[in-house]
Amino acid sequence: MDWSKEYFDELYLKYFLETQKEELTIEQVDFLEQFLVGKVDLLDAGCGIGRHSLVFAEHGHEVLGVDSSPLYIERANSLRLSRNLETVDFVVSDIREIGYLEMFDGILSLWSSFGYFDDETNFDILKRFHNALRKEGVLIVDVENKDYLLKYFIYETFNKKDDVFILERRKFNPITSVVTTHRYFVGRNIEREYLHNIRVYTATELVNLFKMIGLKNIRLFGDYSGEKFHINSQRIIIIGSKH
Repeated sequence: MDWSKEYFDELYLKYFLETQKEELTIEQVDFLEQFLVGKVDLLDAGCGIGRHSLVFAEHGHEVLGVDSSPLYIERANSLRLSRNLETVDFVVSDIREIGYLEMFDGILSLWSSFGYFDDETNFDILKRFHNALRKEGVLIVDVENKDYLLKYFIYETFNKKDDVFILERRKFNPITSVVTTHRYFVGRNIEREYLHNIRVYTATELVNLFKMIGLKNIRLFGDYSGEKFHINSQRIIIIGSKH
């Protein structure tokens, strides 16, 4: 069963996507731009409502944002029109099926948009990204750091947003390296349960995967300030170039 079809709905949009601060997104884009040469063609894979795509477009890049959620793509295109941007477009597309060939100078997979499937499928997605890059193009992937996550593993969280209570219970499978999260929304006229599975990676695993698909000049960072990656980094920002 594909959990992502149910998980990314209007509640996730309201309580997780639309609550992200614009200034944080701008800081992230400013950091990532240093790895791009001039104004480039970008693919934002798993773009959500397009928060990074929109800022990249405002900076003069040509951007295609793809996401499997029609709801999120509709919202992204609404934001594009409200900001009068002509250098960005958003389409509904499953990243497991993208078939672009040497069309982009950069491909982005941000905010833990990678690792939703089994190892074979995840690796196939990386190969598709590589095929979609032009020569000298860069792939940028941003995920949680498995070493940090396990060291400070949080089994349960309980939050209140507006009049809605959000409970999350997590478990880790050491054989598959998959974190499974059960999320419950409870509020007036709301009672929903969701399942989220994500394959978490160490930096070593990601570096090896990047090498296996043929990427070179691989760089690692621990956050968007440009901090050098270390075992206690909360995130892995990995960047590789196609040669």
